[in-house]
Amino acid sequence: MRTTIYFFSATGNSMTTAYALAQGIENSAVIPVAATKNLHRIDEQADAVGFVFPIYFGDMPYIVREMISKMTFNPDAYIFACVTFRGGRGVVTGKLDQLLRTRGQKLSLCCDVPMPGNSAINPPEVDAEHLKNQPENVAKALADILDRKVEDYFTSEIIPMRPVDVASNFRGIIAEDTCIGCGTCESICPMNNIKIVDGKSIIGDNCTTCLACFHWCPVEAIYMSTAESFGRRGPAPGGQPGGPDHAGRPKPEPIGRRSKYHHPDVTLDDILSQKG
Repeated sequence: MRTTIYFFSATGNSMTTAYALAQGIENSAVIPVAATKNLHRIDEQADAVGFVFPIYFGDMPYIVREMISKMTFNPDAYIFACVTFRGGRGVVTGKLDQLLRTRGQKLSLCCDVPMPGNSAINPPEVDAEHLKNQPENVAKALADILDRKVEDYFTSEIIPMRPVDVASNFRGIIAEDTCIGCGTCESICPMNNIKIVDGKSIIGDNCTTCLACFHWCPVEAIYMSTAESFGRRGPAPGGQPGGPDHAGRPKPEPIGRRSKYHHPDVTLDDILSQKG
């Protein structure tokens, strides 16, 4: 029995989850989604195929959708997903099952691993709890995968499109004048959507909204221009809360310039390695 696990990760949450699952599955291989970007066809004949990825706007990242749309599968394969998220899985099970059915397959199981978010923000104590519980949640997912648990995700509903269904820089991700032209963002972008021009980062529209460039910029020059005034409750940069609102709650940190995050066990080189 052979298992292939494909993963996509900008901050390391899904990367660490994918490799942790693989450690518990004999004869398994782990493949970064970003490494398949330039392939025109992916013939995957493993007995079990897993997809590990973060939830963006209640859906799968565009780059994951793009990859699956190029895949063919063993008709008897067991297909599972393990999703990481701050808030919830949204509509992803229905969307993923519908996509797989266009490829002659179906989604058999979806497992959840709550993690710190890369966009909206949890209180620090919630994020710390998610990181603490990651091994336990991965172990639960692994047990269900090894047992070949099957759930029915079929829906005939026409699920409305989400912003991440297409490649688009709808967050207005840009670099400000403090950019030093180091090229980290250009190297890390899984969509090859960033170029250094005249010593400055230029971010195009072919964006999967993973925010890798935002979180790994060494001088924090990249921000989300359309989300500067939109915030969720959480600490301001430096960990200090903003002034309280009328209900006595801390002022929300604007998402557009929120504090940077990456999984504590993951380095920049780990994320860069996904592109091969």
